[in-house]
Amino acid sequence: MRLIDQRFAGIARGVGTAKILGRVHSVQLKLADLHLPCAITIMEGQDVDLLLGLDMLKAHQACVDLAKNVLRIQGREVQFLSEHELPEKARHEATGEAPPSAVSIPHNPSSPSRPSTSTPSFPGGGNTLGAAPSTGRPAAVATPPAQSGHSEEHIRILMDLGATRELAIRSLDAAGGNIDMAASLLF
Repeated sequence: MRLIDQRFAGIARGVGTAKILGRVHSVQLKLADLHLPCAITIMEGQDVDLLLGLDMLKAHQACVDLAKNVLRIQGREVQFLSEHELPEKARHEATGEAPPSAVSIPHNPSSPSRPSTSTPSFPGGGNTLGAAPSTGRPAAVATPPAQSGHSEEHIRILMDLGATRELAIRSLDAAGGNIDMAASLLF
């Protein structure tokens, strides 16, 4: 748990919801003979061991080839598991039946699959990165440097990483002015 940056804690929403415990900023992921550097978001729950996000696949220019049943990454092809190679737990989830051992396991009250009746509590202000809904103001209006509230040096550093000025300012806003965290939001 000491490697997890808990400043990135929150709630992940998609098909369902899960509590995000934090982020490990730099790990090596081994696929075939490749060792790929990536950041991993740690979520509560036991349903999935590892989920490769589109951001990570895009960063390493990976290609999911369903015709060949492979993940192609940096010229290598990694075969997907066939159903008989899946762990027992995953096989039963795919067919919709409970594994025999699940009958004797008591329900864990902290399980994220349990519907919550109270508002989820997690640290952080809930800032999100992205375009805010338009309120009639033209999108072409540029924010003057004096209005950003962030140092020009920090904005310039993020722009040197490939961000537009507007994206650099939004990243700094979402990160509370922390240049390192803002840079990690860009990737």
